[in-house]
Amino acid sequence: MKYFNFKKIIACPAKLKRSGGFTLVEMMVAIAVFSMVMVTATSALLNVIDANNKAISIKTAINNITFALEGISKDMRVGSDYSCYDSISSSFVGSCPSGGSYIQYRSQRADLGVDNKRKLAYYKIEEGQIKECIQKGLLVDCSNPLDFKAITSIDVHIDDTSKFYILGTGMGTQPRMIVVISGSAGSKEKTKTYFDLQTGVSQVTRVKTTL
Repeated sequence: MKYFNFKKIIACPAKLKRSGGFTLVEMMVAIAVFSMVMVTATSALLNVIDANNKAISIKTAINNITFALEGISKDMRVGSDYSCYDSISSSFVGSCPSGGSYIQYRSQRADLGVDNKRKLAYYKIEEGQIKECIQKGLLVDCSNPLDFKAITSIDVHIDDTSKFYILGTGMGTQPRMIVVISGSAGSKEKTKTYFDLQTGVSQVTRVKTTL
């Protein structure tokens, strides 16, 4: 049986081996440094996520608005009898150099009327969207607000400042239409993106030929 000399151990404490581990101060410093690193990393990650969401929002908005404007421009180019709504006289007028939020014209997509002319297509900016109505048959004459269908996404908000401009009608010149769209995309204010788009359309001149 082996005996320990406790007196020798007490007399020489420097010879005792220190057990492994961290002091309380070292632990507090380590936790503080780790917390700072995590806060910085989390903030950077959130910024990347916000930037990605913003990029997706603007891409969605541009694609949606571009698709809508291309459809409008393509149809207006081959239309006729353009006019826009004048809120002062509460009627449609031929030219609106100051712009309007409600237009109509004879559309190739509309049905033929009793006068053998194409019926009307309507576009208006209402409730933050671009809405469309094409006269079809007897049931869709665009007099009912329910006849109008939104052609822009609910994720895109169109401002009331957006306008349709019609120039040169009834002047013996080729009519021109200008569409100016302003709005925003994104539901959160932090990631909301604002945009301004403009497109111009000229009526296609029809030339009659005789054989």
